[in-house]
Amino acid sequence: MPDLTGFATLQDFASRQGFDKKYQKIIELQSKTNKILRIMKFKMCNSKDSELATLRYSLPDVAWRMINRGTKPSKSKTKQVSFTCGEMEALAEIDEKLARKNNMQASWMMSENAAFLEAMNQEMATTLFYGDEKINPAGFTGLGAYFYSKANQEDIWADQIIDCGGKGDNLTSVWFVGFGEQQVYGLFPEGDTAGFTYEYLGKQKVTNDNGEVFFAHTSKYNWSMGLAVKDPRYVVRLANVDLKDPATTTIFDKLIEGYYQIENPDNVNLQIFCNKQFEAFMAKAARNDKNTMLSIDTVEGKPVVNFWGVPFQRCAAILNTESQLV
Repeated sequence: MPDLTGFATLQDFASRQGFDKKYQKIIELQSKTNKILRIMKFKMCNSKDSELATLRYSLPDVAWRMINRGTKPSKSKTKQVSFTCGEMEALAEIDEKLARKNNMQASWMMSENAAFLEAMNQEMATTLFYGDEKINPAGFTGLGAYFYSKANQEDIWADQIIDCGGKGDNLTSVWFVGFGEQQVYGLFPEGDTAGFTYEYLGKQKVTNDNGEVFFAHTSKYNWSMGLAVKDPRYVVRLANVDLKDPATTTIFDKLIEGYYQIENPDNVNLQIFCNKQFEAFMAKAARNDKNTMLSIDTVEGKPVVNFWGVPFQRCAAILNTESQLV
C-alpha cells in the first residue's frame, strides 16, 4: 500500500512505491493535459472525504512586557470550516469490433478513452473556478463561490476582490492563487488511489444516437477531489475585467494591487490564472521593451508570460461571459 501522506502533486503521489500502475497511468495522462494538476499540490483529507480546518480571521494581540507588569490575555479569531470532495464519473465505451481489430491492446484502449479523461479534466477546471455545492451538491466548491461579492460577504473574502471597472455580462476574472500547505491546496479522500478509481465492466449492450444497438467494451472512471482555501489572504480575484477595453495602464495598476494584496508572495507557489484572451493581451504588452513589469520565459519549450516573476497560466474554463460582480 503506497504512502499517500504529506503534500505533493497527484503525479508525485502516483510515482511513490506501491502505487497501483493502473491509476499511475491515469494520473499521468490527466496531468499531461491539465496544467493545474502540474501546479496544484494535494493532500489526503483528514476526515474521510472532507478536510476539517481552522480559518483564522485575525491574529492575537501581543505586547511588550515590563517587570512587575503583566499582559492582557488575547486570542486570535478563528472558525472551524469543512472543505469537501466531490466525485465525477465517466463511462467510456469502445465498439468491440474496433477493439478486436486493434487486438484489444491495453495502450490502445487507454488512448481511445483519453477523450473521456479530457472531459473530466475540463469539468475539474470549471469546478475549480465556478463550482458551488449549494447549486451542485455532488461537486466541490470552487474559488468563485468563496470570492463572490465586494459588498455582500465578510471582509476576509471581500477584501481579496479587486474591481477592474467592467460593466455588463461579458466580463472575465484574473486570479492570483498562492498554493501552499497552510494556504490553498487540493484534496483527495482517504484511500490508496489519490481519489481515482477505475473499473472495467466488460462487454455491454449499448445504443447509439440513431437507436442502433451494438456491443462495446465499457470502462468506468471515477475521480474524487476538492479544494481547500485555508487562508483567503492568498487568493485575489481581479473581477469585472472587460477584454474589449482592457485599458493598459488600468489593468497593470490592478495587477500591482493584486500582487500586494497577497499576504506574503514569497511564502507560496504564486500563480496567475486567466483565459487565453487575457494571456494574449499580456503577451502583446510584453513585447514592449519599456514594459518592465512583464517578461517572457521559455518553459518546456513554450513561452510563458510573467508579471513580476509570477507566471500567467492559461485556463480555458475561465469565462468571458461573467456578470458584473458588486
